[in-house]
Amino acid sequence: MSSASNTHWAAGRLWASYKNNFARHLLGVSRHLQSETMKRLSERMGHQHLRLNFEPYLSLLNEEGLRITELAEQLEISKQACNQTANQIEKAGYIRRQADPCDGRAKRIVLTPKGRQLQLDGLQVSAEMHSEYEALVGSQGLSAVVATLSSLDGALGLTGGRAGNAGQVIAEVGEGALLAGLLPRLADYVTRRLMVLTMAKGHLGLKPSFGQVLTLIGPEGGRINRIAAIQKVSKQAVSATVSELDSLGYLERRPEPGDARQVLIHLTAQGRGLIADSVEALNGLEEALEVLLGEADFESFKAVLLHLYQGLCVESEVFSPTESIDLGVLAQQLKSQLGDEAVRELVALLLQK
Repeated sequence: MSSASNTHWAAGRLWASYKNNFARHLLGVSRHLQSETMKRLSERMGHQHLRLNFEPYLSLLNEEGLRITELAEQLEISKQACNQTANQIEKAGYIRRQADPCDGRAKRIVLTPKGRQLQLDGLQVSAEMHSEYEALVGSQGLSAVVATLSSLDGALGLTGGRAGNAGQVIAEVGEGALLAGLLPRLADYVTRRLMVLTMAKGHLGLKPSFGQVLTLIGPEGGRINRIAAIQKVSKQAVSATVSELDSLGYLERRPEPGDARQVLIHLTAQGRGLIADSVEALNGLEEALEVLLGEADFESFKAVLLHLYQGLCVESEVFSPTESIDLGVLAQQLKSQLGDEAVRELVALLLQK
């Protein structure tokens, strides 16, 4: 085999690993869960000024509240970054700061009545989301995912033990609440670990926000407006991240073939090297998680996440829309969304000559 063929084969294998892996499925489903929950809380229940990055702060707060240092430690971010987001949430009226009863010089962040109502409404939406996911993967599959998340919480400290006993949480507020609380925490953990492991391979200056752009650029490039739509953020925010990645040498802007007014974002050779190193880092992370869970449970966990990812059509336009279509998943999705009678009518219509 020629060196050119070897290179092409290796690149093809890289893209296959890049577009179809555990981390992509996990992060995609987690993002869908969070963004759809936020949408329903805003549009149906009237909670305003919500942002996706508010969720971990609000879900980690209990009746006693937390000091900003404790919250930053749980989120594994700097105290300064934690305080900046806390200020935004306080401005929106969901939290407030009060004197710590154990130390009058310190402050604790606690939920306001508005914040407690948001939590209660969040439980209702979580139950809805759980039912919809259950329709796609079955009750047994989704229950297994929740059990695995609970095991990983105990092993990795995803919530610092604040999720408590899984059985107790399910009995009190339902399985949906545990799914909504733990799935995003695992996604955050995987994002942070991949960033650390990839930086260890020489890619300095990486930020968690970079993954929101890099993972949504296919072999034919990506568009800022499409990335913004998938991530549910502004085009300006995506453009700013693209500019940072451009300055680091990972991305470049090119005119779209046939329409020079449109711009495509492409990975540079250095960017493809970053992707290759991140795929290698992911392999190591998967091995570590498999050791924690056991091969059978981890494979089952990955399979259900893939099923959800496909059924929800997460990131369906990043790569070729004709690739990796699972007709069984598509049929199950249509059935859950349309109902049996509507599906029968659709089948009859498709069979008409």
